[in-house]
Amino acid sequence: MKKIVVGIGNPNFTDDGVGLKIIEYFDGVVDTVPLLNISFQIIDSILGYDKAVIVDGVKSGVEPGSILEFTTEYWGNIYASGTHNLSVFEILRIGYSLFPDEMPKEIKIIGVEVEDVETLSRQLTPKVESAIPEAVAKIKEYLGIN
Repeated sequence: MKKIVVGIGNPNFTDDGVGLKIIEYFDGVVDTVPLLNISFQIIDSILGYDKAVIVDGVKSGVEPGSILEFTTEYWGNIYASGTHNLSVFEILRIGYSLFPDEMPKEIKIIGVEVEDVETLSRQLTPKVESAIPEAVAKIKEYLGIN
């Protein structure tokens, strides 16, 4: 079974780099891809894989450092408001529409609630940094990795 972990974020803006930091724990274990933003590159990155995890910082209003998990049952009903701000959910729907046989059969999105994505820094805030082990454990469990 081919597995991949895609990390999204900008490592130069504090907590926005959390997705990229998390995929470092999977180097040499499964395939990983770092992306700087949500774009159609997500589709290209996961085509041909059986199982994929996409990890990114999110801002939903819950406590910073909280882990949010989104599966296909959840993201099937989420839509962005316009064509210039496609969400990861919409990009994945497009992928399934265009490449139904090549897209992963299973995808999970892991979001880590961010605190600061505006300060120019490569250091995560303490609450977000402390969430990394839990996020890594959830991804390992989902992918069946020890």
